[in-house]
Order: sequence, then structure tokens, then C-alpha cells
Amino acid sequence: MPTISLSKMRYDITLPLFDGRAGVEGVTFAPQADSPMVFGDVPALRAGNSGLWDLNLGYWLNGIEAGWDFVTLPLFIKRKSVLQVIFVRTDAGIERPADLAGKRIGSRSYRTSVTIWARGLLAEHYGVDLAATRWAVQTAEYFPQHGTAPKVEQIDPKASLADLLIAGEIDAMITDISDGPLWRRLESSPTVRRLVPDYAAEDLRLHRDHGVFPPMHLMVMGGPLARAHPEMPRKIYDAFEKAKSLAYLDTVNDRGGLTLVDMRERFFEQQDRWGDPWVYGIKANRRMIDAFVRYNLEQGAIKSPLSDRQIFAAGTLDT
Repeated sequence: MPTISLSKMRYDITLPLFDGRAGVEGVTFAPQADSPMVFGDVPALRAGNSGLWDLNLGYWLNGIEAGWDFVTLPLFIKRKSVLQVIFVRTDAGIERPADLAGKRIGSRSYRTSVTIWARGLLAEHYGVDLAATRWAVQTAEYFPQHGTAPKVEQIDPKASLADLLIAGEIDAMITDISDGPLWRRLESSPTVRRLVPDYAAEDLRLHRDHGVFPPMHLMVMGGPLARAHPEMPRKIYDAFEKAKSLAYLDTVNDRGGLTLVDMRERFFEQQDRWGDPWVYGIKANRRMIDAFVRYNLEQGAIKSPLSDRQIFAAGTLDT
């Protein structure tokens, strides 16, 4: 069996893959620093000269349609609310989501997991006319745009989107945030507010009513590896399932190592309300997968619908 490269990840649900408690018999995982973002050509990912790659969903279907040589495992390893990262100016006349029509929205990238999910959810569930929105983005798209897109302009990639929002140069901001001080700055600013203040309740409602809690990343495998070892995608899938189960057990046993008071109790509360938000597999994520394919098609990220057989590794189609 081969040594398989594995993107370095800091998710608690994948840690058992790195500490040796979960894996595939006879396979050695070699941690490797791979970027989930695709802002240009990525030869290793395009040609399939890779093992397991932690990929941002914004480039997943585009890559498949472009013929990049990877197969997808239905392992949605990173999820988060997109409603929580939508901020608007308090003086921009945006009282409800539909008021985003005609407004200038800032983002790092036009077509990444956060923005595809945000546009899709806002249009389908909150009445936003996407064709009437205007976008100010910092990164040019690598994959082609199909059909007509809203107005998209390029802005300084070094600019702070938060500064632009607070200064009133953009009316709204939709972008991933992984910066504690920035959260505090936005949440305490008197000129900025969230578009959906009670985003936590809305996230739960969308999950219960529509089967969606947005994935940000998923795992893909190099096509040559999958073809040489057709049993491998399912074995990898099962290893990730075991790793997640062990991570959950760590939490239940109060051995998770996270600095959260009453973490075990909060975990049980989450299970009661959500079930398993990080559920893997195709069946359990049916409505979410269908919605994401539809959003990509509606937004011109892909030119035609993609079936499960086009999207996922053959050995995982029954998951």
C-alpha cells in the first residue's frame, strides 16, 4: 500500500488521523501543507499528483467540470455559518436582506464557498435579487464564468475590507473571517451591524427545514491514486468516519483538550438540537449537495448540472 499525502488540518474531527488512532491498514499518511484555495493553476491538483487534499468547495465543481484529475470523497470536514459573516452599514438603507439589491458588496473573492453559499441562501430564502447586486472583490477568478454575472469590479487586494465598510466605501461585506480582533471590531462598531442579527437561530432553522449547514471544505483524492487502488476511496472515507467518532468520544469523555467551560454539556446540547452537523456521506447530505450544485449553476460557476457519479468517487456512492 502507498504512502498518501494528507493536507495538514487543525480540525478536532480529523486529529485522530494524525495521532495514529484512525487510519487505513498498511497506509501511511504523510502530512503536507496544501492550500484549500485555488486562485490560479495548481498543477498537483489539476494533474492528480496528490494524495488527500483539503479543498474549498468554491473550486470543487469548477475543477471537476474543467477536467482536473481528482475524485471527491463526501467528507465535509469544515462547516460554518455564512450568515454570521454578512455585515452591512447601518446608514446604507439595508434593513432586510432584499435591500442588498443595488448595493456594493465587498469580498475577498467572488466565488468561494462562503460567497456561493451566501448568495444562494440569500436568493432562495431571503428574496435577494442577485442580478441587482454589485461586487467589489480582491482576487481575480481562475475558473471561467458562464452566463451573466452581477457587476464585479477588482479592488486593491491589500485593502482592509473592514476599513472599507466602516469608511462607507462599500455598503456590505461578505467574506470569511478568521481573526479574533476583527470580530470584536466589527461587532462593536456603531456604524456596522450584521444583516441577520440572530444568525444562530436562522442557521438552525435552515438546517432543520432545508437540510443545509454550509460546508466550507471537503476532501478530494488524486485520480491516479484512486484508479490504482479503487478500494481506497471507501477505506479513506471509513477512516475519516472513525476519526470523527473518536473525536466526539474525546469530547464526551472530557478529553477533547479544548478550552471551553462545560464543553461536554454543550456537545450534548448540540446533539439534541442539531443531530450531527458534521455528518458525512451522500444520503445524509442529499439536500445540501443538490442545493450547492444548483447554486453553482444559477451563479454561472458551472455550465451544466453534475450528477453524483460525476462528482463523487465510485466507492462512496452508497454512503
